[in-house]
Amino acid sequence: MLTEEELKKLPDNPSKATASPGKDTMLYINKGTVDNPVWVLIGGQRNTPLSRKANTLDASHKASGGWGSKVPGLKDWSIEYSGLMIESDEALQILDYCFTQGKQANVKIAYPGGYYRTGWGFITAFSDDNAHDAISTVKITIEGNGPISELKKEAGGSSPSSP
Repeated sequence: MLTEEELKKLPDNPSKATASPGKDTMLYINKGTVDNPVWVLIGGQRNTPLSRKANTLDASHKASGGWGSKVPGLKDWSIEYSGLMIESDEALQILDYCFTQGKQANVKIAYPGGYYRTGWGFITAFSDDNAHDAISTVKITIEGNGPISELKKEAGGSSPSSP
């Protein structure tokens, strides 16, 4: 049997590269102001994929040797949120209000290691699914209005938490 001291001397992997678990990426909505944001965690999250894309412009010309040429055009982003319907969730109430009132939402995607992106978007879809034999769920589409920020680092380097 190994001693406690021998176990502590076992080697560590020198590579610090590890995959980022999706369960640690969280979506927040701002219920404060632009100057003093108060980030509220959207409860019941299951998936919050961020999609960033650019449309394609045809830059083909007669002297291109018979080959087409494409360049990126306007960029946009969206988030396709899916999660559980948590009746008392303040963030879902804010998202529902933004949808019904046509108000933009200020959102934040927080990644492990204290990194995040923020942006403004409209709620363009808000669906709930209430099957007789399953948990009620919500699907929400947030379409960006303007850019989503570059990846930033939280002061202190830890992931943000709900107030």
